[in-house]
This record gives sequence, structure tokens and C-alpha cells, in this order.
Amino acid sequence: MWNETQDTADEPGSGAEPVAGEPGSTHEPDSAAEPAARRRAPLIAAALSFKARLTRSAAADPDSAAEPAARRRAPLIAAALSFLWPGLGQLFLGRRAWAAIYTLPAAILTVWIVVQLTNGLWWVGLSMLDESYALTIAVIVVLAGALRAMSTAHAFFSAHRTRRLRFHPVEAGLVAALLVTIVGMHAYVAADAWLVHQADLDIAANNRILVAGASPSPSASASVSPTATPTPAPIDPLAFYPAPTVARSSEPAPAQTKNPDRITFLLVGTDSMPGRGFANAITDTMMVVSMDTKTGKVTMISVPRDTSAFDLYYGGWAESGLKLNELVNNLINGYYKSPDPPMITLKKEISFLVGLPIDYYASIDLGGFASMINAVGGIDIYNEQAVVDAETGISVGVGPLHLNGTLAMAYVRSREGAGGSDYKRAARQQALLVALEKKVASPSVLPNLGNLISLAGKVIATDFPLENARDYVSAAQHVTSISNCVLGPPYSYHPDTSTTGGTWTSRLDMALVANLSVGLFGSESSYYGLPGVVPAGCQS
Repeated sequence: MWNETQDTADEPGSGAEPVAGEPGSTHEPDSAAEPAARRRAPLIAAALSFKARLTRSAAADPDSAAEPAARRRAPLIAAALSFLWPGLGQLFLGRRAWAAIYTLPAAILTVWIVVQLTNGLWWVGLSMLDESYALTIAVIVVLAGALRAMSTAHAFFSAHRTRRLRFHPVEAGLVAALLVTIVGMHAYVAADAWLVHQADLDIAANNRILVAGASPSPSASASVSPTATPTPAPIDPLAFYPAPTVARSSEPAPAQTKNPDRITFLLVGTDSMPGRGFANAITDTMMVVSMDTKTGKVTMISVPRDTSAFDLYYGGWAESGLKLNELVNNLINGYYKSPDPPMITLKKEISFLVGLPIDYYASIDLGGFASMINAVGGIDIYNEQAVVDAETGISVGVGPLHLNGTLAMAYVRSREGAGGSDYKRAARQQALLVALEKKVASPSVLPNLGNLISLAGKVIATDFPLENARDYVSAAQHVTSISNCVLGPPYSYHPDTSTTGGTWTSRLDMALVANLSVGLFGSESSYYGLPGVVPAGCQS
């Protein structure tokens, strides 16, 4: 407008030509008489031109300062949502098809996990003893991690692609941190599940060592003695029954009743020492642990390790110099013969002596047992008698004790000095086992259960089908009573060493053992109904 007015005023014939310097002259635009609006017009035009250029620049550069902050944050928000739950970031971006692709598998996995957890955390924990279950968990954890990582990365890149956004280094770094977190979380859990899977395989391998290949079946003149002169097996297997007072009569004995609710283990503590291994282990601890899952009653019976001159369940007897704790070792190394593998022989032999069917055995190396006690944070017991033993280095008084792995091993191995003997040691072993069971059953152990099972794989062997462990969770959590008995005096006595070649041994009074067996297990005992058997409680 201002330029047009100026041009018109200068045209020839437009009127009298103003004289320079006169009022109203157009030859001086900056004169005081010029209106203020006319002087600002160039500035306004420049501002409008700058705004137009800025708008075009913003359209070409979405990351410019003019871009809304919410739009710039969209990729990070989408990635964070998919980090929390696969598919949420895609849903936030309006990409419903991709949201369904990521959400559906995550929902299926979540439903499966919830179903498992409805059985309880301990059910899930013991299910890990099933090698296929542990492997399944490891695979599921890896797949879930991959799904989360893919969904998180996809949401981040989709937001940039659909909204034509540039990558900010800070945002990219934050998303990378989310992806690293996902990998770390899932790798940790998957590694634990894999270690448990390997532990299950190790336990099975340990079992094969102890039950691999039965020794040749004994013949009528088979030797169960390391001497050159064989000990003849009796013609009638019933003739070697322990004592006349419990000998079978010619009348048929009442049929032994099998309690379908009872599960019985032979717990064996092997002292293999460093580098000795299972093949040369000595079974220093032999404990029968039986539970009636219907009543919740648990019975524990410890058999002395020095028991000798015992009758064999397959006929014949062991000579006086052979101790029960050496039986497995001698069978593994071929010094004695049995119709069954070494550890199965021990299981059946103790079942025969105690008079109760034993379903499974579980052997643990006592050296590794210390690591397991440390893994649960130690155990607490009440010590009923002071123990002072220079050989094991232990000195504890009466009262409550907190035992770490090293102290616990000294506590259960000590048999010398004040408070020492094999029988008292066996009683302490039972107390330790009860304390460990309570500690393992506590919720505080669950976070470390994978490590505990991994340690178990190095030191435990058993013929118990580990996949069935979860079936006994409820029974283990509802124990109503625990009764303990050690087959020390009066059930055992020490024969004169002149009759054993100078070896310190003990022998069972089988008449008293038979009375105890029927007193504890009634018609379930193989001694039930035999002449002279009078049910009795534990006297040790």
C-alpha cells in the first residue's frame, strides 16, 4: 500500500510537484509527519515471511522445537508399555492387529502360569524336580523374554515410522536399557531352571552309579564273606530268622498289610571323603523315615552303622567282621554278592531287619550336605546334651543352637568325648533332619530353591521318581507328629572283640526289634502275628 501511494504521487500530471522541504513533501519518508503504521510495515512483512519459513521447516523437520512434546515422547511411551506387557505399546499407537499378535501369546503364557500357581509355590518348586518340567520352564521363560523384547523394539520403531520422527540418542539409549533389562531378567530365571534340570539329570546319574548292574545271584554255596571259606546258606531260609522267640511257626503267618497311604524312605548318609566318590563311600548314617500321609504321622528309626552278624534277606548271613555300613562298598567292589544292585540290597536288608517295606532310598554325601545347610541360611535346633569332641573340634552346651554347614557336620559326626557315642550321634542326626525339614519348608527358602536343588544334584542319589515329589507337598505341610527311635541299647549290644577279630561291632537283639516294629507299624510289620512278638514302644 505504501509503495503504491508513493508511485502515484510521483507520476507526471498528477498535480503540482511539491517543493522539497515544504510541509507534506513525499521526498522524505522518515519525516515526523509520516504515520507510525506506515513506518512499521516493513517489519511486519519480514515477520510474516519468517513465520512462513518456520512453518515449512517444522513440516520438514518433525523434531524441531516447534513439535509438541507429547508427540516426541510417543516412541518411548510405546516401548515402555510393551516392556510392561507385550502388545500394549502397539495398542497405544493404534496398531490393533500387531497388539493382538503380541498380546495373545503373552495372555496364554500368563494363564498357564496362574494355573500352576494355584497349586501353591511349593508345588511349583517341587515340580522343578521333574526334569521335563524344569526344561519346560526354561524354554517358556526364554520365549517370554523374546516376546517382550520383540514387542518393545517393535513399538519403538513403529512409533518413529508411522509418525515420521527422528531418533533421539537419549530415547534410543533408554529403550536399549529396557531391552537389556528384559534379557537379564529372563536369562537369570532361565539359567536357574536349566541348572535345576541339570541337577535332576545328575541325581539320576548318581542313582545309576549305586544301582548299576546287580551282582550275580548267590548259589547254595555263595560266599558273603571276604574269606576263602564260604559261609553256607541255610537250606530253609526261615531257619536263619533272628531269634527263637520270633521264629516262624509251621502255621501260615497273617498276610502282611500294605498301607497305601504310607511312604517309606531309607535315608543314607555317605561319608565319601574328598576324591573317594560313591563307589568307595561308607554309609555311616542309615535312617528309616516313614510317613502315613493320611494321618500325618512320621516315624524315624536309626540303624547303628556298626551292626554286624546280621541275617541276609536273600539267605545266609554276614560274618561277624562285616559291618552294615560297609555292605554297599563291598558289593560295588565285588567283595560280596547279592541278587540286587548295591544300594537296593542295603534298602531291602534294612527293610528285612526293621520289618517294614521300604519304598525308596535317598543317599546324600555328608560333605556336600554342609553346602546345602549353608544354602538355606543354616538351621536352628535345641541341643539336649553338651557335646565336646576334640576330634571334630566341636564344643557346644545345652540349649538352642544355630548351625552353619561346618558346625552342623561336626555336630552329626561327633561320637567321641562328652556326649559322644554312635547312638547319641544318630539321635542328633534325627534332630538335624527334622530341623532341616522345617527350614526347607519355610517360605524364606523359596527364592533360593533353584540353587538348593542344583547343590542336591551334586551330592544326592535316589530311586524315588522325582516327578512325583509334588504329589507329597500337602502331606509334608501337614505333619501331625514325629516319633524317633535309635536302635541302640537295649536293641543293640557289643559282643566281645575277641569274637570279632578285634573289630568293634554291635549286634541287634531281633526279638526286641520285632516287638518295636509291630508296636510302631502294627499289621504293616513283617513281624506281625509271629509267635512271641509283643508290641512295644521305643525304649532307647
